[in-house]
Amino acid sequence: MKGYSEKIRILLLHNGVLSGHRQASKAIRKALNELCPEAEVKERNIFRYGHPCWRCLLDSLYQALIKLTPWFWDFIWDSKEIYYLTYILRNFLYRLNYLRLYKEVIVPFNPQAVICTFNIPCALCSVIKKRKRVNYLLAAVPTDFCLHPYWFYKNVDVYFLPHKSLRKELVRKKINPDKIQITGIPISLDFSRSRDARKLKDKWGVREDLFTILLIGGGQGMGSLKKIVLTLNSLQLPIQLLVVTGTNRRLKRKFQKMQHKLRFPLKILGYTRHISELMEISDLLISKPGGLTVAEALVKKLPLGIVNSLAGQERRNRELLLKKRIAFELKSKEDIIGLIHKILNGSFDLKSWRERVKELARPEAAQDIAQKIIHLIEKRANVLQS
Repeated sequence: MKGYSEKIRILLLHNGVLSGHRQASKAIRKALNELCPEAEVKERNIFRYGHPCWRCLLDSLYQALIKLTPWFWDFIWDSKEIYYLTYILRNFLYRLNYLRLYKEVIVPFNPQAVICTFNIPCALCSVIKKRKRVNYLLAAVPTDFCLHPYWFYKNVDVYFLPHKSLRKELVRKKINPDKIQITGIPISLDFSRSRDARKLKDKWGVREDLFTILLIGGGQGMGSLKKIVLTLNSLQLPIQLLVVTGTNRRLKRKFQKMQHKLRFPLKILGYTRHISELMEISDLLISKPGGLTVAEALVKKLPLGIVNSLAGQERRNRELLLKKRIAFELKSKEDIIGLIHKILNGSFDLKSWRERVKELARPEAAQDIAQKIIHLIEKRANVLQS
């Protein structure tokens, strides 16, 4: 980097092993490595540095709320009242859990920039900046199309947002407009690369004469995938199905048992790193509206049917996508039949849909974020040297 002799050190913080937050982090890391090969870039899972009881409590509470009382999680997710009522408790928990991250990662690595693709590390790093007076650049990278109050902290230096509509929301929250950058949700460049669909269909054993539906339940195979497959089986349509069950081995075994009873070809996949290839050879995606999955499908210009929206961020994603007429909500058997028929008979205006998609489809978001981070590091270094 011109005019900056010190080796660049950038830390990326996310949560979980199979989460969309980690996938976004990996995309940014790859972009940084390509843009600035001499930089040292590290990725860390934030939950490795928190108290084990805290991690267990958070995970159990989240799973229980979205399954048993989704309406309450919806309320918590963006309620200003809950945000202010829990302010003291949250700050206590952040202060209780930041020390290990600070001692084991921040101090020895001494990053010039910390990029968070999950809100909890963003909160912890904000506390560290204040209490330990560390002057790294703190960047927030939300991985959903709508934001909740737990992303906003005084010590965040820059927000990389999914779309321009969110700018007004942040300005209303008194966030300095200079801190706001519109980049999109960071995804792998694999999704923007064109592939030979025929060769890919041969690779995956997919027939060219059938309408191909890709069914994704998320990294953990969440959602009523079996119910959707049985619904599709009751239809007499020229279709074939690719099902991604994630790490849900039990669900994969269930599909394997019922595979020979179905009227259409079914290919069953567990967790896979080849979603871009599967999207390339598909005509329709049916999935939960997770931020990364939606961003990937939009870049691939793959029509999207939404099912099983989880409370909180996924329901807000769904609302935005439906409002902008980008996705189709599939509540019933009739909805699924109608959408498939529309695409098959040509009454679905694909050209118009692809024009609407352009607002949210940002194939080079990770590269854009990487460039801006390097620029901001250089800018801060020049200020300190002058």
